[in-house]
Amino acid sequence: GDGEEGAGGGLPPPEAVLARLDDMLHVVQKVNSQFQDPALTTFVCVCIPEFLSLYETERLVQELAKFGVDTRNVVVNQLLFPDCAPGASPLLDARVAMQQKYQRQFYDLYDDDFHLTKLPLLREEVRGAEALKAFGKNQVVPYVAPPRPKSEGDAVAALRARVGELEAEVAALKG
Repeated sequence: GDGEEGAGGGLPPPEAVLARLDDMLHVVQKVNSQFQDPALTTFVCVCIPEFLSLYETERLVQELAKFGVDTRNVVVNQLLFPDCAPGASPLLDARVAMQQKYQRQFYDLYDDDFHLTKLPLLREEVRGAEALKAFGKNQVVPYVAPPRPKSEGDAVAALRARVGELEAEVAALKG
């Protein structure tokens, strides 16, 4: 053959295998070093405010910490910020209460040493470059939810005010 075949019928000689493994070892060591350098690599954990997600996020943070990987950023996604008064939807009220419970637990676990980012559940998917840029601003400037209306009358007044704002924007664009 061409000098690459070994005695095992087409297998490379042990020296070639060891050389290849040594090359791979150097690549793995370089990648590992980069993963452990917070200036080069930060793992952002994204979760939702539910038990299993909280549990798995904590497990992930601890496993990555064992390997020296920076995980100081946690995004809590799909938070509910109701635009209706309490009592208008018992299901919504129950989900909000559940999410608040797990949000408190996220803060108990991560508030001191981590950067927590809260993101809202949206009415639609984030699709396309412009929508992604707009949503991405919440990573830099924290999302501030509008206050939840105290009553149905407050909710109607808030919606009327928003309609007025939108009509003013449309008029400004036309004129």
